[in-house]
Amino acid sequence: MLRVDPVYGGVVVAEVQANLGTHGVTVESTPDERFYQNTGELVILGKGFNETHNTLRFANGIRGKGVNYTTVEHTKELLRMKLASGSKWRANPANLPGPLVLLAVDAGGGFVAVGPTEAKKGRTVATIFEDVSVVANPQKVVFSSHSHELWIVGKGFTRGDYKTQLTFDPPIEDRIPNDISILVYNRTHIKLTLFEGEAWLDKKITQPIPLKVMTVNTGPGPVLMNGDGSSKGSTRSVTGAGKGVVVCVMQPDEAQHDNVTVFRSTSQSLYQTALLKDLKITGKGFKDGMTFQFDNGITGTADYRLTIDSPESATLKLRSNKKWRAEGGGLRVLSLKLPGEEAIVVGSGGEGVAVAEILDDPFITTGERIIFATHTKQLIINGYGFVLDDTRITLSPTLPDAYYLDSVEPYRIILRLRDGFSWDDDVFEKGSHEDIYVTKIDTRAGEVVFDGGKGIAVAKVEADLDDNNCDDSCEYAFDGLCDDGTSKERDWYDDDYGGFYGYDDGQYYDYGYYYYGDDTYGDDTFLAAICDVGTDCTDCGGPQHPSESKAVDCDNSCQWANDGFCDDDRTSGLCSPGTDCHDCGPRGAGNFTSLFGDDWEWNTDGDTFWDDDDNYWAGDDELAYAPIDALEDNSRLNDGVGSLFINAMQSIVYFIGLVFCSGGAYLAFKMYRDGDAGLNFPMADEPELETRDRLVVGGKANVPITPDVFTS
Repeated sequence: MLRVDPVYGGVVVAEVQANLGTHGVTVESTPDERFYQNTGELVILGKGFNETHNTLRFANGIRGKGVNYTTVEHTKELLRMKLASGSKWRANPANLPGPLVLLAVDAGGGFVAVGPTEAKKGRTVATIFEDVSVVANPQKVVFSSHSHELWIVGKGFTRGDYKTQLTFDPPIEDRIPNDISILVYNRTHIKLTLFEGEAWLDKKITQPIPLKVMTVNTGPGPVLMNGDGSSKGSTRSVTGAGKGVVVCVMQPDEAQHDNVTVFRSTSQSLYQTALLKDLKITGKGFKDGMTFQFDNGITGTADYRLTIDSPESATLKLRSNKKWRAEGGGLRVLSLKLPGEEAIVVGSGGEGVAVAEILDDPFITTGERIIFATHTKQLIINGYGFVLDDTRITLSPTLPDAYYLDSVEPYRIILRLRDGFSWDDDVFEKGSHEDIYVTKIDTRAGEVVFDGGKGIAVAKVEADLDDNNCDDSCEYAFDGLCDDGTSKERDWYDDDYGGFYGYDDGQYYDYGYYYYGDDTYGDDTFLAAICDVGTDCTDCGGPQHPSESKAVDCDNSCQWANDGFCDDDRTSGLCSPGTDCHDCGPRGAGNFTSLFGDDWEWNTDGDTFWDDDDNYWAGDDELAYAPIDALEDNSRLNDGVGSLFINAMQSIVYFIGLVFCSGGAYLAFKMYRDGDAGLNFPMADEPELETRDRLVVGGKANVPITPDVFTS
């Protein structure tokens, strides 16, 4: 480190690390390279590759030499790899899109880490997407103008940063978004909504026509769909390969009553109970005394008041403590009845026609989280009823221009603070604080005002403190993972089959064997922070408030205390500082032996650093024991749940061993005392003497020899 003290007009601007031995391999991060799980030819860019052979180690354990992939081209600046048949770049689809991370490269001189090693970050060489599929549904009927929506079910759909694009036959995508809207709800559901006054079919078409999804593009590029709903290339042989999958049959509307009918409407949205707007129904032939029959059974006598405005319009006003629907969804009229006449069916296929979109009543959960005026960059608001594509929220006293909606889920809204703004301009002196309230929310059916305009408290803003600064200067900020070690959660789970951290897919492919890998044995729990404390502010939940942290000098409250390994932030980071005192010594002391000595160099141990300790390899998990005599207070050595369990199991083993040893010693002493040559264990059914003589003739067994019998 080169340092010039401030008195000389300089500051520390960087910490320079020496090259890793004599190795010179580097790899570029290329997250914009996108592939589906089972397709694609991966190209890795960098420098220093061997021109004949390179061995790679990926964070999720995929292997070369035809096991999962084959490297088909080696140059000094490029490696080209082809995925093996039946393999996948990443295995668990639930956590995709996600990065394919390269940890190390061996170009002939030993493995060289291509990214930060202790957090298994590596370099992202591609972004992997779930293989796309669409459920075939040829039984679904969509009527030309009476059906207002179509749900497409499948897998691998993306939203947010990656938008799913579909093509159809007939090509209705040309009508998006002018006549038809598309909304990706999650990785398995897409909703198409037909706008008011539009039709799925041209009026000239009088016969049913199947609607096919021809291609789907979730990010890596369009893929053709097969007749069974799989993507072309994902299966070896299938009927209708690349010819599209039928998701419905579009059919002309059924004939309606000549003089009385109800028109479909999707333009009005109402909350379940909020009395902000009345329901308007349009049609023709309306008369006083008529009634409507709805799909959910609500009636004019119990749930709403009906007013006939004209022969073409009716107004329905919700009664107090009633709901338009028990849950969000379309409200459909099945039929209407004029005074003295039979009920007149509306719509087609018994489905009726939609007259409104009913939204869940939004509500906000009260929050007590402490945030700082400018140091905290992200505010999470929990609740329910948030609409993915159209939610507006108002805070007080935060200025409207100070934040923006980063993401919206049905149960959560994430707000991001803009640069140069504060959550509260009036909170700037030490000790000052003020609550933030959500005063209004609009999820498309009108503004809902909370508590008469006072609002619901969702956080407490405090002044920025000099000893609680944090920022997002970490290289890996905003990746959803806490990388500076300040998160309260010390259990880091596998992001594919365990939850939050690492990139292991939980699977290893090895010559016909299938392993449930790292999460089963927990190697991802031994990961240290890669960024300096306070440099990954947003991902780690913002700066920690002084009231939330109480420095521990020496105790064994860590789950892993007294296991022989130092587990606090001086090594693996599993425990908070000072909570693994037996193995690490008191907080701030250096009386423990770290994993590597001062003279440690990359690959000096014969490549055991990158050896997998959970399935194939061994040798990379041996941590030196801390000296037990480092503590003056030995009465606290056995603190911790893990320590008590280990001690109990050791006691049981010792007791069983003692019983066996005592029994053996007693038998040996008895034999010595009685002069026995040994213990005689007679046969259960020993033959008589004459019988034994008959069985032995001339020193040979008098037993007929039977030939070997082979069966197949």
